[in-house]
Amino acid sequence: MVKNNILIAIRHLKRNKVFSLINMLGLSLSMVACLLIFKYVSFEKGYDSHIENAERVFRIYRIAEGEASDDGVASVFPPMAPVIKNSIPEVEYITRVIQSDKIFQSFAFSYYAPTGDIKTFNIPRAYFADDNALKIFTMNWEEGANTASLENPYEVVISSSYKERFFGKESAIGKLLRFKNMEQDFKVTGVFEDLAENTHFKYDVLVSFKSLPSEWDLDNNYGWGNFFTYLKLNNSGDPNLLEDKTNRAFVGIEGAWFKDEGVTFKLQNIQDIHLTSHHSFEMEVNGNKSTVGFLSIVGLFIMVIAWVNYVNLSTTKLIDRSKEVCIRKVLGGVKSQLIGQFLIEGLIINFLAMLLALTLLQFSSVFFRNLLGIPLDFFDSDSLNQTLVLLVLFTLGSLFFALYPAWLFSIQKVTVVLKGKTKTSSSGLALRKSLTVFQNVVALVLILGTMAVQSQLNFMQNQSLGMDIDQTLIVKKPFMDEANREFTKSAFVNDVKSMSGVQSIAASSEIPGYEISRMRFVALGPAEDDKALYAKDISVDESFISLYDIQVQYGRNFSNDFNDDQSVILSLSAAKDLLQGEELADWIGKTIYYETEPYTLVGIVDDISQESLKSNIEPHIYTHHDRVIYYSIKLGSEDIQNTMGQIEQAFDRNYSNSYFEYFFLDDYFNRQYKSDRLFGSIVSFFSILAIVITVLGLFGLSLYNINRRSKEVSVRKVLGASVRQLVILLIKEYAWLILLASFISIPIGYIFLNKWLANFANHINIGATLFLVPILIVFVLTLVTVGYQILKTVNTNPSDSLRYE
Repeated sequence: MVKNNILIAIRHLKRNKVFSLINMLGLSLSMVACLLIFKYVSFEKGYDSHIENAERVFRIYRIAEGEASDDGVASVFPPMAPVIKNSIPEVEYITRVIQSDKIFQSFAFSYYAPTGDIKTFNIPRAYFADDNALKIFTMNWEEGANTASLENPYEVVISSSYKERFFGKESAIGKLLRFKNMEQDFKVTGVFEDLAENTHFKYDVLVSFKSLPSEWDLDNNYGWGNFFTYLKLNNSGDPNLLEDKTNRAFVGIEGAWFKDEGVTFKLQNIQDIHLTSHHSFEMEVNGNKSTVGFLSIVGLFIMVIAWVNYVNLSTTKLIDRSKEVCIRKVLGGVKSQLIGQFLIEGLIINFLAMLLALTLLQFSSVFFRNLLGIPLDFFDSDSLNQTLVLLVLFTLGSLFFALYPAWLFSIQKVTVVLKGKTKTSSSGLALRKSLTVFQNVVALVLILGTMAVQSQLNFMQNQSLGMDIDQTLIVKKPFMDEANREFTKSAFVNDVKSMSGVQSIAASSEIPGYEISRMRFVALGPAEDDKALYAKDISVDESFISLYDIQVQYGRNFSNDFNDDQSVILSLSAAKDLLQGEELADWIGKTIYYETEPYTLVGIVDDISQESLKSNIEPHIYTHHDRVIYYSIKLGSEDIQNTMGQIEQAFDRNYSNSYFEYFFLDDYFNRQYKSDRLFGSIVSFFSILAIVITVLGLFGLSLYNINRRSKEVSVRKVLGASVRQLVILLIKEYAWLILLASFISIPIGYIFLNKWLANFANHINIGATLFLVPILIVFVLTLVTVGYQILKTVNTNPSDSLRYE
C-alpha cells in the first residue's frame, strides 16, 4: 500500500509540476531562512555558555542613586575583590581584570629568540588578572594544563594564535616575553585555545595582576574605577542574597565612599551580559535582546508563510482531485488511507525541499557567513545533528499543516462529486483569503522594518558629528620614559608635518569614537557651594581642534603663542550648563576652576558626537596638558599608501623597538554601528526571502483562481465586457486583500519601529511615507505576479473556454 501511495504521489507531482515546484521552492527557502536565523539566535543566546557552572558566575557593576538598572558602569574598584573574598563565605572565587590600554598606551611584547631574531607583536586584547581568573573562566589548555598560573608577578598565559606568532611550533612553557613598558621579562606559564567568538570577555593574553607596581596600592585604592570584577559562588551560595551582602560588606571600610554618594553595587549573571547589559565602559558593544527576539519572530513567520502557501495551494486542488478521491472511496478506500496518500505527497515535497535547502546552504556558506558575521557550519560533527533535527521538526510542522487539506479531501461526498456538483465552499475561500492577508501583513511589516533600519543607518551616517573624521589616520603613541617623552614627540610630529601627503597632525589623550573614562570638575569658584559641572576631560594640543574642524564659537583655540598650561576650553553644552543664563562671550578670558585650580577660560567650541549618534551629546572639557596617547594625522587624497609608509618609517626612527599601531578613524568610529548594520543586513535579506516565498504562493494561488474563472471571463466578454472591466474585476479581489493587510500592518509596524528607534538618541521621524512605500511595493509585486495571468485570460478567445459547454 505504501509503495502504491508513493507511486501515485510521484505521478501527481509530475502532472502538477508548477504547483509542486512552487511548494518545494517555498519550503526550501523557508528551511534555509529558519536554519540561518536559528544559528544566529543560538549563537547570540549562547554567549559565555562554554564557562563551567556559568549560572554561578557573576559580574559586579555599579549604579548611582536615581539611575535605572540599565544605566550604571560596568567596572568597579580594585579593593572590592579582597573585601568580598574575606567577608562573604559563599564566594568561592573572585577576580579583578583590567584592560591593558587603561594602564599602558601600547601593549607589545618582544621575543628574543636564541637565533638572535626578535619578534614583536602588539596585543590589543590583553588584560591584567588575578590568578582566580583561571578558575572562573573556562579555558582549554594546549600547554600547561596543570601548571598555568598567574599567582606570581611577571607570569602570563597566552592564546594559541599568539603562541604560534611568537614561538612557531616550539613549546611556549617557560619562555620569556619582554614587555618594554616595564622593562621586564614575563614567563609564559600556559597556552590556551583561542576563545570562541561568542564570549563577551575576549582576551588573547592574561598577565598576572601582581605584576602591577606595588606602590599603586590597588588593594586600598577606591579612586580608580576601571576594574571589571567577576565572582563565582559555591554550591550553597544564593544569588538573590548576594547583592545585599556585597553592599553591606563595605559599611565601615575606610575609603569606601559609596554609601555616602548613593552608589550601590549589583550583580548580573555572566550569560546575561551580552544581550541585556548596556552600561558605560562595557568590554565591547553588546548585542540586543529585542533584536534577537525580533529575528526569532521573523523566522517563525517565514515558516508559517511557507506552511500557508502549502495549505493554500493544496486546498485549491480540492475540486480537481475530488473525483479521484471519490472513485477511490467507491473502490473501498477508507478515510485513513486517503489522508495517508496526501501526507505521503507532502512528505515527498518536504524531502525534496530539504535536499534543496541543504544544497543551497552548502554552496552559499561563505555568503551567509559574511551576512551574519558569525562562524557558520551546518555540516561539521558538532552541527550536523542539530541541523537535521531542525529540518525534521520543520517537516513535521509542514505535515501537521498538511493534515487540513488531507482531511478536506477525505470528507468529499461521493454522490455529490460524481454528479458534477462539487464547488468550493465559502469557508474554504474565507480561509484562503485570511491566509493571503496574513502573508501580506508579514511582507508589509518586514518591508517597513527594512526601510526603517536602512533609513536610520543612512541618517546616522549623514548626520553632522560636529567634526571632520574623514581621511584621519590614528597612530597610537608608545610608552616613553619621562626624560625622552617631549623630545621624541616633537621629533615625530615635525617629521610627519614635513611630509607632502600630510595636511596636519595633532596629539591628544582621546579620539572620537572612544568612550572617555576620565571625568573632571569645572566650577565657577573654589568653594564647595559654587556652581560646578562634572564632564568628560580630554587633553589636546594646539592642532587638535583645527584638525577635526571643530568650530570655535567664542574665544580662541589653544596656541603656542600663549602659555596655555592652565587654560581650558569648554564644549558648548558644558558652557551652557555651567554658565546658565549668562552671556557666554562675556566669560572668555575669565577664571574658572578646573578641579580646585584656577584656569582661564579661553574658548567655547561646538559639541561633538564623541561616541556615536546612538548616545546623547555630553559636555566636554579640553585642557592643554601633556597626556598624549594618540596622534591624529589628516592625510591628503593622493598616494595614501606611500604617505603611510613614510609615517611608519618616521615612527620607527623615533620610537625604535616599539610596535607601529594604526587605524583609520572613520572605520574605528563606525564600528559602533556594526551591530546595527548587521541587523539591517539580516533583516533586509530575510525580508527579501519572505517576500519571495509570499510571491511564489501568490503566483500559484492566482494561477489556479484565474484559470478557474476563465469561463466566467469568456461569458462576460460575449456579453460585451471590455478588457479594462475584466482586468479590474480580477484584480480588485487582490487589491482589497492588500488594503485589509495594510490596515492591520500599520499599527504593528508602528509599535515595532517605536521600540527599535528608542535605542537611538538621534533617530528618524516616523512619517506617512515610511508606511505608504511598503504598501505600494506589495501592490506592484502583486500586480506583476498576477498581471500576466490576468491579461492572458482576458485576451483568450471565448470559444476556447466555452466549446465544451
